Amino acid sequence: MISRAALRTSDVIRQAREHLLRGHQLPLGMLDACIDRSWQRCMEHGLQPGTRPELPRLDSGELRTQRETHRRLIELADLLIRRVAEDLRGCQLLLATPDATVLKSYGQRFVLNDRFHIGAGINLDERWFGTNAPALALIERAPVLVKSCEHLLFPDNPVSCVAAPLLDLNGDCLGLIDLTFEADHPRPEIFLRRVQQLTGALEQRLFFRHYQQHWVLQVHASLAELDSVSCGLVALNETGLILAVDSQAAQWLGKASAALIGRHIEELLGNSWKEICRQCESCSALLGLPLTGGQLVGRLNPPDQWQPAALSNEASVVPVSPEPSLCRDLEALVEEWPMALAREARRASRALEVGLPVLLQGKTGTGKEQLARALHTSLGEQRPFVALNCAALPESLIEAELFGYGEGAFTGARKGGYSGRLVQANGGTLMLDEIGDMPLALQARLLRVLQERVVTPLGDHREVPIDCRVIAASHRDLEILVTAGDFREDLYYRLAGVVVELPTLNEQGDLAGQIHERWASLCRRHGRHLVLDETLVERLTAYLWPGNWRELEHCLEAALVGAEPECQRLTMEGLSPRWQRKLTQPMESGVDSTATSEGVCNGSQELREMERAHMVRTLEAHDGNMTAAARALGISRSTLYRRLG
Repeated sequence: MISRAALRTSDVIRQAREHLLRGHQLPLGMLDACIDRSWQRCMEHGLQPGTRPELPRLDSGELRTQRETHRRLIELADLLIRRVAEDLRGCQLLLATPDATVLKSYGQRFVLNDRFHIGAGINLDERWFGTNAPALALIERAPVLVKSCEHLLFPDNPVSCVAAPLLDLNGDCLGLIDLTFEADHPRPEIFLRRVQQLTGALEQRLFFRHYQQHWVLQVHASLAELDSVSCGLVALNETGLILAVDSQAAQWLGKASAALIGRHIEELLGNSWKEICRQCESCSALLGLPLTGGQLVGRLNPPDQWQPAALSNEASVVPVSPEPSLCRDLEALVEEWPMALAREARRASRALEVGLPVLLQGKTGTGKEQLARALHTSLGEQRPFVALNCAALPESLIEAELFGYGEGAFTGARKGGYSGRLVQANGGTLMLDEIGDMPLALQARLLRVLQERVVTPLGDHREVPIDCRVIAASHRDLEILVTAGDFREDLYYRLAGVVVELPTLNEQGDLAGQIHERWASLCRRHGRHLVLDETLVERLTAYLWPGNWRELEHCLEAALVGAEPECQRLTMEGLSPRWQRKLTQPMESGVDSTATSEGVCNGSQELREMERAHMVRTLEAHDGNMTAAARALGISRSTLYRRLG
């Protein structure tokens, strides 16, 4: 049975006020708990129903000083509050300091009576203004609702109000936001949720400003809410140590923030940090997080990739331009590839332009997503590039993420539904990474979507037309999977319009030059100026690099960030003992490592010799004209000079 106090009706509040006027104690539980505590404090301050105190108000000079003192708060909140004020016409929003002094007022201007105008410069401390949402939110350190009749000193005022404190990363109060609205609104809890969303969005922006250069893990119990202000945020360093945990993340993870900071993320997830990073090395990726007590959904964002949540009145999806390092010009990317493979990459660009699908096949670390982005960029259009890692999601999530869902499709579904990656990529490019790991049941549905060019979201009967280019990628040989019955043959032929096989690191020309380029890029990224020792470069060039570019970059970056501040040159001695052993000994494997190394090296050498012989014949056919020969070969003249070197 619901108590009368829980109803918070005007009749209950009037009875409570009459008790006070007669000098009686309030019956226990007659008022909402926080309102009861506020009224008791007001009585202790000598305030009674009907009291009309003088309210402190700053003059213009004092207000300027306060605004300058709290400039950080205003810069953080001003623009977002303006947007909400424009959206909620007929409401007044206040931005106030931690002592309840109003810095700025937005939207409607409410007047309680001829003496009290709510605006900038007024102080709403409970000691003289009595019960009100801003003062109560600061005292309770929580969002609060104060109905019109619950204002002890102003029982007949025409407004109700909600307020919430804005906390910084240390849990200290930066200020508060109040939202005031007409007293007769039938659903005041709507405004309470709105102000909670607003402070949540601002607190996410604070988190973003402080940790945008770090890995950020979003966590929630519902996929639909992963991009909302209710998702939790965990900041991680490059080794997977937890740097910060916001209050929402602590709630979802079931542990206090202080108990999580300093621990390794593997303790919570049970997965290898190295493997998780591999899945989302250059873009955000969804993860299933099996934790004690249930399954959470997570999205791991590499440095500079995560963006704070948008409020409901902001644009819901804005394609973000990829980082310049991810959009290398296609020609620069394939310049050192074997000529036949580079030709296929260029063919893929032309095929993608006319709508043919492209399939990228290559071993781990060869740069499949980098090539996909370069192919997309080569089209010269400002269109969305949307990537989905099919191996990073459990089957229960990938269908909703790819095809979208309608409102109410499942418990926790986002209000209004979710468009899905296929629709988000409309007019642009969809990359299906690790397509070989997609479950067979979803392969059938994807095939139907690609054939019919329409998608039907889960729990919805609408057919949404789509028009996007498709790039699929896998480190597994899809033809072998087809033969084994693990991949649909019809889907394979639908995706394999042009197949590009990415070369391994050891199959590329001028590896030493590329190592120097990567090293220079890493030095710029970390603000260091170390010279790479040529003896070390020779060792790096001779190594087989089974992890390809990813393994090489991790080796170089670990050495760079671990170098002493006074170090000017990186030599073999500057590497870890593990890498010193790996670069000075043959690779170990279950077969004869020497034979394996020789076989790979011989194969690469034969390919280079065949390529050089073809270049020589082409040059002779053009009577030694380097420009004409390079044009016929489809490479730059500088590349031809270097490879004939």
